[in-house]
Amino acid sequence: MDAAVWSNLSQTALFLDQTESRLDIDRDQVEQFYLPVASHLLEKQTLMSRLLVGVAGPPGSGKTAFATLLAAVINALSKEDLAIVVGLDGWHYPNAYLETHVVEREVGSVSLKSLKGIPETFDVAAALGCFASIRRGETVPIPVYSRELHDPLPNAGSVQPRHRIVIAEGNFLLLGEGEWAAFKYLFGVSLFLRADPQALCAALAERHRRGGKTPAQIAHHLETVDLPNAERVLVNSFPAQIVIHKKDAWSIERIEGLNSN
Repeated sequence: MDAAVWSNLSQTALFLDQTESRLDIDRDQVEQFYLPVASHLLEKQTLMSRLLVGVAGPPGSGKTAFATLLAAVINALSKEDLAIVVGLDGWHYPNAYLETHVVEREVGSVSLKSLKGIPETFDVAAALGCFASIRRGETVPIPVYSRELHDPLPNAGSVQPRHRIVIAEGNFLLLGEGEWAAFKYLFGVSLFLRADPQALCAALAERHRRGGKTPAQIAHHLETVDLPNAERVLVNSFPAQIVIHKKDAWSIERIEGLNSN
């Protein structure tokens, strides 16, 4: 890796999930995995005014960290603010909506608030419309999910004309169910992150701890939301062009499909 690129990247402060949790940058990981992916996306972007990239995978696979670092590597390589990350979590329905709506389960009607994070707790139509506008190259205001308020903040961010690579990340972006199935047609490049189930559980528990949940709340959320979501994503997602195999939520083990796209 060019010394100037590493200097630029290593001095960049990256934070996870809109919190004060700083993301460490491992030079070996960057050189072995992130640089090849970043170079591939930069090459793809030269063929279009804006490249929309989809990063999907089960909860706990490290999508946010991966997308955040990938965008930083792209910007370090290009020496401009060219890449931006847009998280699907911004399109969660507000808590006020979730508290007054239900979904049917075997036990009967269950509040969406108690199942926050399942596909039904997202405003799919609004997300699709926004990503379609982003793909067209427009300036687009976007919602951002607050990990402190645990609610989306409308129009808290924006995609600007200078952002010619937009990395969308979220569990369900390649889900082949209902309205979700339309997302895959928006992406110029699609990636899917995979990790060992035990690594997923450990990463999810840590994320919930950062969010202030108690051990009992963490266990309940894993059982009722995270693990069913993981199974749903792994079973019902469309194949991605590139598959990122993770050792854990932070480290990549190998990449499949990069050289064939």
